[in-house]
Amino acid sequence: MTLLIPMNDDSARGALMGALTADAATLGLHWLYDPERITSVIAREGSAAFVPIDAANYADVLGYFAHPHRRQGMLSQYGECLRLAIDVINEGKGQFDVGAYQQAFVNHFDMGGTYVGYIDRPTRAAVANILAKTSPSGSDDDQLPALTRIPAIVTALHGKDVVMETVDHAVAITNVNEDAHTYGRVFAELLSRVLNGEKITAALQAVTTAAPESAQGLLNAALQTDEDDSVAYGAITERACHLSQGMPLAFHILERATDYADAVTRNIAAGGDSCGRSIVIGAVMGAAVGFDSLPRDWIANLHDVTTLQAACDQLASRPLS
Repeated sequence: MTLLIPMNDDSARGALMGALTADAATLGLHWLYDPERITSVIAREGSAAFVPIDAANYADVLGYFAHPHRRQGMLSQYGECLRLAIDVINEGKGQFDVGAYQQAFVNHFDMGGTYVGYIDRPTRAAVANILAKTSPSGSDDDQLPALTRIPAIVTALHGKDVVMETVDHAVAITNVNEDAHTYGRVFAELLSRVLNGEKITAALQAVTTAAPESAQGLLNAALQTDEDDSVAYGAITERACHLSQGMPLAFHILERATDYADAVTRNIAAGGDSCGRSIVIGAVMGAAVGFDSLPRDWIANLHDVTTLQAACDQLASRPLS
């Protein structure tokens, strides 16, 4: 883990609220795989962010309407996992306790829990394994849910030797898989560098150069391609939930975005598992620009925004020990 300078509260708050806001902003077009339909919906609504959740947007095109029980401004299951991590760390006085998170995870996602909405395959498997006391509780799954807890952990433990070890344990709560392990560490290192004040372009290149061979080629191709259109590049990486697809596309977007709103908009337009990618893109861009530069009208659209912002403020302002 590269350590340069201490992060500040604004960048830490930006990482956390940036990830949550990007996730909620993306929910209305999540898992829509038809870029032309996405473009038409954005044109009709006047914005890509916080599109109303409507099954009609998915009619007769490639996609999966997964969120009929969610409302505009709510988090996807990805954002809910991150929110749980923030709460567990705050309750643990700055520490991430795997057992406490697993209990919160079951209370939230198990049948009769507090969450009402779509539950993906690794989440279902983790709930079953936690209840069965299987250790680790993750399944052999290479998808983006592996990364959901990382912004909270990196922000809370920034500068400490235990960051990567904790990231590994957190990934394994839902995903016990080599790609999950690899990309979890790539994301943690990238976010740490940006929280240190390193420019996104330099941080992307540094983590790509240091990445294992299995990820390095895909990430480097995303950074070096002459194709600047992330929608078009999504046809090359593919747009689904696998980390080997989602992370290169996220890197492509981060390399080329001009600001936070542009990055989130590019991600939504690229289609597919846009909520999964939004945790990475929102956290990194939010850390880079800081909380004070996030779009205020977007934050205002968050469901239960007062509670979310208070939790992020508490974690971000905790002094390092």
